[in-house]
Amino acid sequence: MKPINLAFALLALLAFSSQAQEAYHITRVSGEITILSSGKEVVAGDILAPDEFLLFESLESYAIAINDEMGRFQIKIHDNLIDGDPQMLTSTVKDAAVPTKMRNLMLARFDPGQQEISDLRQYFGNDKFSVIGDAVNVPLNNQKYPLSDDKFIVFYYRVDDKPVSKKVGHDQHTLILERDKLFTSSAGSIDGNEISNLAVYEYENTTKRGNEITRFTLVFVDKDELLKEFHTIIPILKRQRMGNDEIKKYLIEYYYDFYGATDSKTIDTFTEQIVKSYE
Repeated sequence: MKPINLAFALLALLAFSSQAQEAYHITRVSGEITILSSGKEVVAGDILAPDEFLLFESLESYAIAINDEMGRFQIKIHDNLIDGDPQMLTSTVKDAAVPTKMRNLMLARFDPGQQEISDLRQYFGNDKFSVIGDAVNVPLNNQKYPLSDDKFIVFYYRVDDKPVSKKVGHDQHTLILERDKLFTSSAGSIDGNEISNLAVYEYENTTKRGNEITRFTLVFVDKDELLKEFHTIIPILKRQRMGNDEIKKYLIEYYYDFYGATDSKTIDTFTEQIVKSYE
């Protein structure tokens, strides 16, 4: 091969490698996003090149992706990307992809060995707390939270701008958070999967006094959909020759990035079972 041809071949190889490193592996899609070159809808499992043009159904449509360097991104149209006609929500993948902000403070609360909760403010946080599935049990420290018929935990929120005060069920000193009971009230039912601006109170019935502990957005995550999402991610991680412990750690970090804080034991057990069963 002549020297000049060899140089061109090396440049082409470098260009190909650079593009391959920038590929975006789609793990989840919310709303509708279309690949303009093919007219196909973006779905989990797709691999998109950075220069691929996408059409977003709305400003709420987005995709979650992982690149080959294991960075995590949200691919979403932004107001500053809308050029001319506001109805044409188009962008290249690389321009719409925004690296996720690592939720280090949330992840710092991850402690699957914790037997009981002594601080509900720290447990729920003040941003977003998610429940995997339809319910979660929260064992409380009896000295800090002595639950009884007179003293209990109340969730306060609004449904269609109507106030709701919901006494949280408990079995001895364990709180029982159940989606059906929280999403249904005399004020109506909640559509979707979250309750925003939910306030947590300690309440004493005899004195009619309440003490606010924290406020956050409560989200219930569909377990089956999460399982599919993790099954899309695991092959990507295995191609990086990650071991099971590394894969489990990555899945937990991914979860905290996109879903918020959650019950430590639940996410620990959930990821452990998925990684061990995936072959």
